[in-house]
Amino acid sequence: MARYVLLFGMMLRSLAFTRAFSSLKPAPSNFQRRVVHYAASDELKMDNIYMEWSLEDDRILHNNRHLSPVRLASMLGRGMHGVEARMKKLSNVHSTAYLRLFGGEDIQSTDTDENISNKLTPVKEVLRRIQWDPTLPASSFSIIHYDRVEDTLCETPFEAENDSISGKERKFVFALPEHRIEAVKYLDRIVWNKELRLDSVFGSMNGKGETIDKVVENYDDWKREKEEKEERNRLRQVEILKEMHTILGEMRVATLKEMSSNLLRSEWDSEEVKDYVKRVLMLYFDAQKEREDNGSDLANALDEEKEDAFDILYFLNLFSDLVALLPDERLRGEVLLEVESVINRNQESGGNSSDKTSQPSALPELNEEELEEKFVKGSGAGGQKVNKTSNRVILVHTPTGLRVECQDTRSLQQNRKIARKRLRLKLDAFINGDASRAGQKATKAVTKKAKNKARSKRRRRQKNQSDDESNN
Repeated sequence: MARYVLLFGMMLRSLAFTRAFSSLKPAPSNFQRRVVHYAASDELKMDNIYMEWSLEDDRILHNNRHLSPVRLASMLGRGMHGVEARMKKLSNVHSTAYLRLFGGEDIQSTDTDENISNKLTPVKEVLRRIQWDPTLPASSFSIIHYDRVEDTLCETPFEAENDSISGKERKFVFALPEHRIEAVKYLDRIVWNKELRLDSVFGSMNGKGETIDKVVENYDDWKREKEEKEERNRLRQVEILKEMHTILGEMRVATLKEMSSNLLRSEWDSEEVKDYVKRVLMLYFDAQKEREDNGSDLANALDEEKEDAFDILYFLNLFSDLVALLPDERLRGEVLLEVESVINRNQESGGNSSDKTSQPSALPELNEEELEEKFVKGSGAGGQKVNKTSNRVILVHTPTGLRVECQDTRSLQQNRKIARKRLRLKLDAFINGDASRAGQKATKAVTKKAKNKARSKRRRRQKNQSDDESNN
């Protein structure tokens, strides 16, 4: 009898689930499949420069204030100087920005809303919802995930077949480990984001109760608002380019655009980003040298405001506004991070010397004829797929005798790629010593530790002096 009661209860729950989904409105079907990697246009697209700070922008800043200014600038598509200035206004209780954010009646507090979950819905639940909800076309969704072999973020359609991850799962999105999925998109809109704690599928956390059915219903309005914002941004783009023309000149601005387009089209890495920033600085120094060679008449004709425009810190802040226009968010973050380091170095040194921007040398290339490669059976966790297959890679560089091993994944091809990356780093340390990437990283860590220690010692000394003065 208990078995029949249990079966009857399961039937009732299934019927309720079907009725709940039948009330949702269907999504548009005019979806064009996304490519696996982010596409880059032929020209430098400037789509994210701002005109004014909206209330939603202020909320994003406040909710993510624990992030660095570089990450916030990349997230919002704004310059670092503007983000830092806005954060100061939001922390000032007498500013209009603070009063608008915390004093308005339309501000919704996620802490007081009992209907919003304080935990982010796991991405596997989001993917299952997309898979089984009959009102959601799976072809309209895609995921953004991390490829640890290529060390980049990729976008893959939801319905893509699994042809690279071992196992019985046929769909790539379900075969991929959950921790490597960064975001989920519906057409052009991100509806789930791990870092931002955003969930607009079930409405948890920063989704603010907005569910996927509302996203689908209001997508056309969201798209129209986005296009209007892009049109306003293009007007601001003209103003920035005018300032860049004043500093660099027409030819150098054209060179800057070409460099940016080439970087977007390439499969860039951190070294290429550093080289890109270094070449931009060289454009600035060339323009500065040209002004000095033209004589002092031009300098005397400039007022103080124009002279400030030729200052390197002003130029770097203006360049960060230009970087915020890049369409690739991850590339924006990498370039802004490098620009921030250059700004910090110039502020600490108090000079404009270009030798402060020297970069580590590129990794040495491997000659396959100089490599000895062996494949042996693996060991440890992983079952028969590891212990009974030759997926462990042993790579030896015969001229130097350097040796690396790799058994990080079950895939032999991925282990081969990882082993070669490790061997290049090891060969770089062998050839360049302290000038290698590993050597420079260690030197920076030691220098940073010494500076922190000196700073702490200075603060303790100042505190002791102030205590002595108060006691006297």
